[in-house]
Amino acid sequence: MTTTEIQAVLDELHSILSSNTVIDKKKKDKLILEIEQLKKGFKDIPEIHENLTDVYTSLVKKGRELKALYKNKVTSNDKKELESKAIYYIRYLKAAKGDFLGETPYVIKYIRFFFVTALLFIALSPMYFGFILPGLMFVPIFLGFRGVKQRTKPGFHFSLAVVPVGIMTAALWVRYGMYAMMNFEKEVAAAMQNSGQGQFVGQLLVAGPPILGALLMICACMQAYFGYKSKDLFV
Repeated sequence: MTTTEIQAVLDELHSILSSNTVIDKKKKDKLILEIEQLKKGFKDIPEIHENLTDVYTSLVKKGRELKALYKNKVTSNDKKELESKAIYYIRYLKAAKGDFLGETPYVIKYIRFFFVTALLFIALSPMYFGFILPGLMFVPIFLGFRGVKQRTKPGFHFSLAVVPVGIMTAALWVRYGMYAMMNFEKEVAAAMQNSGQGQFVGQLLVAGPPILGALLMICACMQAYFGYKSKDLFV
């Protein structure tokens, strides 16, 4: 299956949007530009794999429904609906194009790094911030994890909230790790006294968190990287 149908739908939408006088010009120009870029992108797809036929059929169907909507609703009262429907459809087009081009693994990698980043942040942040910050971040993390599994744009945005706090927490632990390296025996002795445990446990308490902090820094940066690579794959 080729992308001829969707290219025809995009041509028609381009024509309808160009002549539309209801949508704000700035938003209309942006939508038209994105449609032109998507047309070029779909031309580069030689063939739709059989397992993605349903996605392609849905894409064409939704495009025709949007075209009919723009023909029937032409008053200023319909402006908000027309804009939101067009924006959502373009997001759907971008995500589907990514699927057709085999970019879905970026989403899987993003989810994995997000999960590890969130776990490490929750484990390491209480030592510096108490339970207030991880408590505040619980809702965005929960909504983010549920949303990215469903590939929703709001879920993606929620999940990104863990990146800056993760990097901040990691930086504090890495800084402590550098200090502990230069004062290792002193820090181990303090850890043994505070925990009431032996030398081995004291060494783990001193060396373990900074190592996990470095891992958190790597995971948060990788989450940000794969978030950038997969940002258009969420609807």
